[in-house]
Amino acid sequence: MSLSSNTVSHPVSYWRETANRKVRCPALANDCHVDTLVIGGGFTGLSAARDLLERGIDCLVVEGKDIGWGASGRTGGFAVPRYKTNFSTLAGRFGHDVAKDLFNQVVEAVDTVAQTVADFGIECDFQRNGHLTPAHSELAMEGLKADCDWLREVAGDEVARTLSVGDAAEMLGTSIYKGAYLDPRGACLHPYNYVCGLAEALERRGVPVHSGSPVLSLEREGSHWLARTPEASVRARCVIVATNGYSSALSRTDDLYKRIIPVASSVIVTRPLNCDERAATLPSLLPVTDTRRLVSYFRMLPSGQLLFGGRGDITGERIDPGAYRILERQMAATFPHLSGVEVTHRWSGMVAVTLDAFPHIGRQEEGLLYAIGYGGRGVALTSLMGRRLAAMAAGETLPSGPMSTGSFPPIPFHAFRRTGMRIMEQYYKIRDHLER
Repeated sequence: MSLSSNTVSHPVSYWRETANRKVRCPALANDCHVDTLVIGGGFTGLSAARDLLERGIDCLVVEGKDIGWGASGRTGGFAVPRYKTNFSTLAGRFGHDVAKDLFNQVVEAVDTVAQTVADFGIECDFQRNGHLTPAHSELAMEGLKADCDWLREVAGDEVARTLSVGDAAEMLGTSIYKGAYLDPRGACLHPYNYVCGLAEALERRGVPVHSGSPVLSLEREGSHWLARTPEASVRARCVIVATNGYSSALSRTDDLYKRIIPVASSVIVTRPLNCDERAATLPSLLPVTDTRRLVSYFRMLPSGQLLFGGRGDITGERIDPGAYRILERQMAATFPHLSGVEVTHRWSGMVAVTLDAFPHIGRQEEGLLYAIGYGGRGVALTSLMGRRLAAMAAGETLPSGPMSTGSFPPIPFHAFRRTGMRIMEQYYKIRDHLER
């Protein structure tokens, strides 16, 4: 996070508690001038800085809290090679060529994470063994089968495959799903170690990274931008706004802020499971994100603890254990043998949701760039968007598509978004229940 905002202080996450080390970046103390200012020390901002460095473009990163404080350090750590919307549905909406391009981009996104881990030597428990998308209903399973058919017949890709009810149950350790979609290109990692490792690597290579430096104002001055932080100012030809669900409305970014709804995604982690519990819980050890509208996601951690995430208090305002009980019930419904198991960690983070369920990248004004709205799929897509932002800062034009040149409308009645969120939450619960 970097644009100033009021937020609730949440409990320490499993990721923070098990981090290799905490990165301590100094606050920006002196006025400076750079080619490109990156606002946001999370996945998007640091990925943009990574590629700006590769291009030889002088840049500086400012972060309002500390590195990875926002969603980047709170996510489940899943790099998923698919969108929330099925590929076959995207083909029907945009045509086969656009859908194939979107497919190639999301696979490239996971590839980019893998490349970053390797190039920068980041120790973050990166594993690329695959990802499972189980179907919560027969209708959802038909959609996953249609995806595999479309990938094979139109995109010429035969890597992903569907699993029968029995095979899915064997891999998942639960019988509540109607089958699953398996893509071996999926990955998972320790997100806080990843974001901190990338920040450290950038600093070693000469990219200044400053935490505790929220941008209080952003104004145009002639051919440059002036960003003011509590202790210093930065003048830059180009500014990249990379604050996603932790953005606040500044005079120059208010329109962007009204195009997203920050929604809390909550996570719980169990105590270390014993041998019998582990044998019965997610035997495949693959990360899982199901097809519900109110998604459940889970993975087995290297410590033998189960991470289980989804929707708790969608506003992110509650921090008491009661806000996470719905997750504990969902976990018990998925794995009945874990009913009542001790939960050692509870936390939440804000993801940015858009009307079309796509992230968007673009230019608000001359020299003012943004990427925002990952909707919970940001571990991989942020890495790709960072690369695209660096290309834009270098003067390149992005290819057209739903994420770059498609419609990105503001949220209707944005001031009443929390009421709308609660209404939609109940609506999605009913839809998910009826489909099952």
